[in-house]
Amino acid sequence: MSELQVESASGVLFDLGVSSPQLDVAERGFSYRFDGPLDMRMDRGQTWAAADVVNGYREAELARIIRDYGDERFADRIARAIVANRPIESTSDLAAIVKEAIPAPARRRGGHPAKRTFQAIRIAVNRELEILPDAIDEAIERTAEGGRVAVLSYHSGEDRIVKARFRHHATGGCTCPPGLPCVCDAVQTVRLLRSSAWKPAEAEVEANPRAESARLRALEKLAVNS
Repeated sequence: MSELQVESASGVLFDLGVSSPQLDVAERGFSYRFDGPLDMRMDRGQTWAAADVVNGYREAELARIIRDYGDERFADRIARAIVANRPIESTSDLAAIVKEAIPAPARRRGGHPAKRTFQAIRIAVNRELEILPDAIDEAIERTAEGGRVAVLSYHSGEDRIVKARFRHHATGGCTCPPGLPCVCDAVQTVRLLRSSAWKPAEAEVEANPRAESARLRALEKLAVNS
């Protein structure tokens, strides 16, 4: 996410997903479906890559990342297996290790067994959840009155951050108890276009299975009297 270069925008759209061309190019190292290097960098100019996470993090930190960023219930087992098999050099090797670490009954449902672990490592490599709150705040600040900010997220951690930042701006950061008048001088700066997130229709998921986890939230910038 690069710094916004405009003074004022009529609309901002964040698409937080990995693009299909990135997933489908083995050399980028994003996919467990192809054999490639452990890379996963969105910005290929950065030096930190997936190999550094996989081969350098301590077991406890690996488990935390896989659990928090991947919603993976077998995170401890997977982290233990990764550490035991170091050094790991390719995406196919990592995928095989993760698959073997997950109990056989769990492998037969929910897609590829390595899906959540690869997602978690990608998020860690690119610091996606660290960057997101400030990026949303800056987008809202630079959006003109009546303009809109929309965010497409594909992971529960991303969606929680989006929901929290949107709520903060929709309430003006009010800290007063619910049900009581606001006395903290909070100023509402945006209006949520919908209280909950939009989800893809069944037909869309059938046409594009990668859209299944997508969640869309949007808001409108309000005029604020000075």
